[in-house]
Amino acid sequence: HIAVQHQGTYSNSPAEYIILPECIWAPATGGGTWVSEVQITDLTGGSAVSAYFSYGGGLRRGPIAVWTNSGGAGRSVKFSNFLSYLGSIDTGFTYYGKVGAVEFLTQDAAHKIKVAARTLNGNYSKTFPGLRLVDSNTADTTREMIIQNYTNNIIYRSTGGFFNPTADPVTVEFRLYDGEGLMIGSAFTKMFAGYDFKAFSPFNEAGIPYPGASYDNVILVVRPTSGTGKIICFGASANNSSNDPAAHIAL
Repeated sequence: HIAVQHQGTYSNSPAEYIILPECIWAPATGGGTWVSEVQITDLTGGSAVSAYFSYGGGLRRGPIAVWTNSGGAGRSVKFSNFLSYLGSIDTGFTYYGKVGAVEFLTQDAAHKIKVAARTLNGNYSKTFPGLRLVDSNTADTTREMIIQNYTNNIIYRSTGGFFNPTADPVTVEFRLYDGEGLMIGSAFTKMFAGYDFKAFSPFNEAGIPYPGASYDNVILVVRPTSGTGKIICFGASANNSSNDPAAHIAL
């Protein structure tokens, strides 16, 4: 669980707009179902919270009203399966089998929230904080991000999710580097439309999938090369035998 600021205007302080980079409700390859449990905390009181769900190709649902806190500051609500809850409200769309990013927003800048998620399947889970749309949490053509401690071998596999939280397109180059700082595989590029979400294995995309190749101690560099959009991202690793997952915070 990542500790976050209770107030202030820091990069992980409460805000009227928070992005959860990954939310899922889908069957797991090894059995069971992945779901994302979501907690929303109202730090100011009286917040009316809505959500958008972006699930790829710029496709987006919302805004959907998900919680109104009629009480004071510091109150929280938790959903055991957030996408299932959205489906119970937005009945014209099938949320099962989907993974994407969720944007949470309140009615105005005076009402601020925090969001946290736990994605689980049975006894295994990973936690992840919701992120503010600020420079320190995003990459654009003026700044890069890295995701550390990637692995792709007989024990673990690493993937990533990437979301453009703007209406403007952006093209992003991805490169994997080993512990010696040498690029492995090939650099690859993906174009993100406005509000586009993509999830993939960088090792597969770079042409070095396991078992043909085996790597540990790797970083992924995320570098937008053109366009005025932004990228917010996360990494994930899972044990190949148990599917026990972990989250990687992009920096």
